[in-house]
Amino acid sequence: MEWGLGHASRCLPLLNYLLNNCGADMFVAANGPQAALIAEAFPGIRIIHPPGYQIKYHKNRAGTIARLAFSLPQLAQQIKAENQWLRAFAERQPVDAIISDNRYGFWHPEISSYLITHQLQVKTAFGKSVDSLVRKQLYQYINKFTACWVPDFEAMENSLAGELSHPSQLPGIPVQYIGPLTRMQPVPAAKEADTLFNFPAATTPQIQLLAILSGPEPQRTLLETSILEQWKNKPGSSLWLVRGLPDQHKAPAVRPDLRYLPNLYLVNHLSGPLLSEAITRATCILTRSGYSSVMDLVPHHKNLWMIPTPGQTEQEYLATYLQQKGLIQTVRQDKFSLQEILFYRSGASRPA
Repeated sequence: MEWGLGHASRCLPLLNYLLNNCGADMFVAANGPQAALIAEAFPGIRIIHPPGYQIKYHKNRAGTIARLAFSLPQLAQQIKAENQWLRAFAERQPVDAIISDNRYGFWHPEISSYLITHQLQVKTAFGKSVDSLVRKQLYQYINKFTACWVPDFEAMENSLAGELSHPSQLPGIPVQYIGPLTRMQPVPAAKEADTLFNFPAATTPQIQLLAILSGPEPQRTLLETSILEQWKNKPGSSLWLVRGLPDQHKAPAVRPDLRYLPNLYLVNHLSGPLLSEAITRATCILTRSGYSSVMDLVPHHKNLWMIPTPGQTEQEYLATYLQQKGLIQTVRQDKFSLQEILFYRSGASRPA
């Protein structure tokens, strides 16, 4: 589903396992940045292009919530259309199994179909009664699959998704908690800086702030602009900004307004190994609170700030839940301060 890169990035370890451990012969259905991310990780893999969801956000939280709510009837039609597309494809190209990441139309009555989702409980902006109704409708889609794979820990006390993956009532099909899925790779502590820091702007092996962006427009650009404006007003020692644009990774990340910004390295995209190294070398990380970012970063980084996409209630819930567990710090997009983030340390007082 086209909510951002996370639904593609968290499939990378699964694709790697199927290709290298099972010798699977696969087609991958993806579009745009998601397809670019997968093609980079697995050159030569066969990518096909299903109907797109074309999710669009508003510039403010209330507008996004309203837009998503009014788009539900259209979303139902798109799910129906993608199921018809899948059935037509299966007639042309027989397949043995289907694995779908949050695309509810990718099931087939005669083919084993597995749904990957961490969101068995949807958090809306309208209260528990509406949440319950949405879950009931959601389960009508989920129950069409053979089984549901949840990328989280089964024990609630260890859960990264909280109530989202541990609802009061499970779907009617088998549910298996498969543990977090992450494309991040361990970086040896003694590794020489001979990969990531070959880039021209890389003058130090330490990154003061690593900002990793993703998600639909216009919110991705709004957060990027806010970060850069604050850095321009009061720069620190080093900012690495990964823009989250894998389909533009071969193009220069050029913005004329940034020509004279000090201590800034701007890159459209980093591959999994390079991003893993950047995360290891970062003193502080700023990113969205999408669930794939949670799986990638929360288990491995202590100085982590997450800004939920305004109006995306799932991210708002995750940010609050993880902060209450003491795993991250969070702040609203319209309230965040780079100086506060760079200054803050656990147990320290915040600047006035």
